[in-house]
Amino acid sequence: MEVDLSELASTGWTIKRTDAMVELILSHEEIVAAEFGESVVAGMAFDTSELDAEADIPAEIVKRARVVIVEVRTDRPASLRRLTRLHNENRALVIIAAVRDPSITAMQALLRAGINDVVALPLTRRDLEAALERIRSELERGTSEETARGKTISIIKSVGGVGATALLSQAAALYAQREGERGRTACLLDLDLQGGNAATHLGVNPDLTVSDLLDAGKRLDPAVLTSVAATHSSGLSLFGAPNELMPTDAVGTDQVCDIVHLAMTQYGTVFLDLPSDWTNWSLSLVAQSDIVFLVIELSIASLRQAQRQLSLLTKLGVSPDAVQVVVNRVEKQMFKQINLRDASETLGKPIGLSVTSDFALMNTALNRGTMIRDIKSKSAIGRDLGKMLDAIDMLLERGG
Repeated sequence: MEVDLSELASTGWTIKRTDAMVELILSHEEIVAAEFGESVVAGMAFDTSELDAEADIPAEIVKRARVVIVEVRTDRPASLRRLTRLHNENRALVIIAAVRDPSITAMQALLRAGINDVVALPLTRRDLEAALERIRSELERGTSEETARGKTISIIKSVGGVGATALLSQAAALYAQREGERGRTACLLDLDLQGGNAATHLGVNPDLTVSDLLDAGKRLDPAVLTSVAATHSSGLSLFGAPNELMPTDAVGTDQVCDIVHLAMTQYGTVFLDLPSDWTNWSLSLVAQSDIVFLVIELSIASLRQAQRQLSLLTKLGVSPDAVQVVVNRVEKQMFKQINLRDASETLGKPIGLSVTSDFALMNTALNRGTMIRDIKSKSAIGRDLGKMLDAIDMLLERGG
């Protein structure tokens, strides 16, 4: 039986199916314009509800869904607020935003709202099927894993050469040992596809790397993830950067996010080393991170770029409390052109973490591929790294 949707009243209605796992929520105009045909797409049955793009979504619709595809008018603040509210009140729900011609600013707003994917309007069966296929693996892993997901910690740098990877490698290994004593696990994903050296810094020579995870595609599962991991003596599972340079823009957001999301189901803490240049996928990962360490140094160039980084993080909706500035290579001198107070005032943000400069000790550790404490059991750098670990525990509300 054919139904002319244009003849239906636009006061709001729902087509319900008992086996539906997807809720499609569109305005009258978009339902009329849509071309999705049958009520089963990509093997998933869906309900269709007609609601204005700003109207509240009834709780009973959300309650029965595992996936909600919801229309968003990016030029209407109320529509964006509805999306944010939907995500905040239903953290386990997979949300796909249906949007007409979103701008970069609009995409940032959608990312900030916590959506899983975006599909273009007017909706077609092909686009709908592609969107559902992209989130199928996440659905198949089940909602039980959602509550057991680990935390992500991203490391970004103000400028290249500030020593962020060296700090991350040492901190991740130390934290893995600390977590191991608590019965939890940690891993480090080196996603700096062109300059990653985390494995080298820790003296690990992995047979497989992140590129093997990217190549796995639909074969990616816990077994594949485990087979690629190299284990450090601290207990840290390390996923090294590719052996050959990879263009960062040649990697899809879905590819990288699938890897990170899978790692979150297998490890209690997932450390991410990200490239210096921003990409769509690195923006997505930072926006989803529980903690973001921004590593800087006391130079004009570093501080200026750090200001820009902090501004971008604010636009992405990253909580200011989640962003921790780490000043690396701080020298103990009475008179310096720039000090920690100057840096804090410039950035407009308190700086509680700094790492003492000890070039000889750090350089020896990097060249040997070992942990600093194995060279010198007590050092200023070791003490400062310990403060970073304590900050992680505090922010993630963890303890012994």
